[in-house]
Amino acid sequence: MSAPAAPFAPPTETVPRPPGRLLSPGRLALLPPTRLSAGRALVHRMVRERWRVECLEFDVDAESRGRVRYRVHTPSGPLDFVAFSFTPKLEGRTSRIVGTDWDMTGALFDGTADEADLEHTRREMPKLYGGRATAHTLVWCRSNRSLRLFEHVVESLAAGGQPDAGRLWDVGYLMRNTGLDGNGTFGTRSFAALPDNHPLAAPLHAQMLAAYLMREFSADLAEHLARHRNPQAPALEAELRRCLGLGNASALGLVFFTNNHPRLVDRWLALREQALVRALYARRGTAHLAAVRERIGRTARFHEQDPTVYGEFEPPAELAAALHRAAALLDTLDAPDADDALPRLWTRWNLELGPAAVESLAGVLIDSVPDLTDPLVDGQRVDETLTGDPAASTAALLALLERDYGWALDTDLTAPGALRHIWYKSRAAEEPRRGPREEVTEGLDWGLNVPRSVQDLAEDLRAADPGETVGAFCVRHPGHRDTVARVQGLADGALHSPHMNIADDAFLPVRVVRFVNSAVHGLDKTADSAGRNVLGLLFHGAPTRHTLHDDDADDWALPARPAAARTSEETS
Repeated sequence: MSAPAAPFAPPTETVPRPPGRLLSPGRLALLPPTRLSAGRALVHRMVRERWRVECLEFDVDAESRGRVRYRVHTPSGPLDFVAFSFTPKLEGRTSRIVGTDWDMTGALFDGTADEADLEHTRREMPKLYGGRATAHTLVWCRSNRSLRLFEHVVESLAAGGQPDAGRLWDVGYLMRNTGLDGNGTFGTRSFAALPDNHPLAAPLHAQMLAAYLMREFSADLAEHLARHRNPQAPALEAELRRCLGLGNASALGLVFFTNNHPRLVDRWLALREQALVRALYARRGTAHLAAVRERIGRTARFHEQDPTVYGEFEPPAELAAALHRAAALLDTLDAPDADDALPRLWTRWNLELGPAAVESLAGVLIDSVPDLTDPLVDGQRVDETLTGDPAASTAALLALLERDYGWALDTDLTAPGALRHIWYKSRAAEEPRRGPREEVTEGLDWGLNVPRSVQDLAEDLRAADPGETVGAFCVRHPGHRDTVARVQGLADGALHSPHMNIADDAFLPVRVVRFVNSAVHGLDKTADSAGRNVLGLLFHGAPTRHTLHDDDADDWALPARPAAARTSEETS
């Protein structure tokens, strides 16, 4: 019988990282999903608290027209989800939020929804920006079928068999999300109005639950349509259904998100670093080290089996090779049962491996001690209000600026291409866009460039009377008020602002988009598309609504390629 785990004792040292390294966009893009990521954290909570997803209605005809309702039973009460299904057509179909036709639309309600709620939603949702949700709607969502996979699955089931496992693994989804809108959009309920004990109180969990239910709906719909063609059609095999996620494509809006939610970014990164410290100093001996070794191998296998072409990012085969090297370094670790074994190993990994492998290993460590790291999810909710201090002196503000934004002050904005690009929003749907200034002569440049704003503020502060109050200074320079509130309101944080000049020719938006998608949202297989878009999978390998209470439901990340799709080398 093994000895009980020693209680966690906060270390005196911090995780060794060079200053500012974590805030480079290139480094942020390497942070993998962990149990702290919104999608994964939500499912772990659903498993832990034994949530139950009940299908109340599945009224869809052979042409895919109809309505489906689910009820999510949580310890705090029910949450209802409605999906409206449509016959697919290519006209008006797009992966962008400005589409006019979708294969499904859905809504997540805080509590139960009656027939009046459902009819109101059915009528208003197609209007999109002209529509208005009911007062207790949390999220409006939309998705389209995979043109490569959905019909193949329906045909295979209708023929009495199972779809090709290799095709399922390579594509990874039956439907792709094209919009998850909440927090006041279209009149939805503000998330700030949810109490701290609400089952969806953590940031982004309401959107993630809607996405999870879209994923479940996509498989339910494929099975349902197969039975329209053949009443004896089988259900998808459990292993195949579980490997399917929800497709997702995200673009420049997440650069806006990162700039406009600095408190959320700071809280999330700070808690992630705290989780890594807890994992490094858990002091659980060789048994735990063996579990870490197994998880490294599982992570390497996942990347070895990954067919994704990643563009800007490291090929999965290279990352897998580095992880095998990490496992070999673990195997040769001196005194593996000593209290400092993992900190020593972490130092060696940082010295001998590349940044992609190091960040992947940080994720392995965080996920290896869920009892220590899962509770941190409850601390992710944060008041995002930025409040300035008008009574402070301009000298104090300048000192704060130089302390926290040295990287921005040191950015050379006179270099060729440093300010070439403008960020603006489209007239059609307020979609974020980026383009060369000479090509967007009528565009309104959104004030999102931190280096430029900080340098302009510093110039005027240095010319001011050092004893002048910030309030008086802002009266004379009203254009600086937002930057002043940002600098003063974030003075207690250190991880709120990625070190980037978003107007620079050399800036790659896809790095920041990937950070939010992978690390914050929890997507797997996040690939670069054209340097500005990220494609990926939500809930890849997650338990389905039928398997939420299975014994292995909580340990679902990094799924293996389905057995039917493995090569002879993989199965030998």
